[in-house]
Amino acid sequence: MACRMLVAIGDFPLTAILDGFLSMARNKNEEHEYRDRPDHVHGDGWGVVTGRSGTVTCYRSTSACWADPAFARLYGVEVDLIMLHARRASPGIAVRYEFTHPFEQDGSYFCHNGRVYDFGTEERSDSQQLFALILENLSRSRDVAEATRRTVGSLKDYSAVNFILSRDDQVYVLNQHGTRGKRTPNYYTMRYLQTSDYAIVSSEKLPGLDRGWQAMKNGTLATLSMPDRSLELSRL
Repeated sequence: MACRMLVAIGDFPLTAILDGFLSMARNKNEEHEYRDRPDHVHGDGWGVVTGRSGTVTCYRSTSACWADPAFARLYGVEVDLIMLHARRASPGIAVRYEFTHPFEQDGSYFCHNGRVYDFGTEERSDSQQLFALILENLSRSRDVAEATRRTVGSLKDYSAVNFILSRDDQVYVLNQHGTRGKRTPNYYTMRYLQTSDYAIVSSEKLPGLDRGWQAMKNGTLATLSMPDRSLELSRL
């Protein structure tokens, strides 16, 4: 799966984030290995998680984000958390509502970019199975970093397991591509921007917010804390 996604916490510039996400979804934003392919758009569904003062809502659709009136309504919301995903379905995996990100279970929300070839794809997408495996490992360790290490260590064949996981008042973002992903490292490298007011982690730098972005190294987990708007990086 080749997708675009981002998360932002704090007092962030919502309009710039939404505009930038639309550019990413249409493949009209930052330079990467697929930038010159006009057919490489992310229009196979989209989803959003929004939060304000601890209240979280989720919306998903099989429409392209730029064609869904619900996306335009986001410009008027007041939130301190936003998590966005635009899907480009992997070959052999249908465009269906149940395959649309973010996925939710027991108050955890999950987005994925990449494809995991270890899993079958008949009834559940590879992203759904990846989420289930992370939650299974979390039930054992109670620590997201350790659960992530166990999950990634158990996988053998993937392009990328980049993910965003929102859980309680923390958001976790993994940047991890495998052997197949080495052919397109720019596409699978997450970027982050941190200020005193907000933190953003995104598949691409966002236009209008072009200063201070840094690339996450492969094998890095970012932890965003909503109470203090902080962002910390750790190696798997």
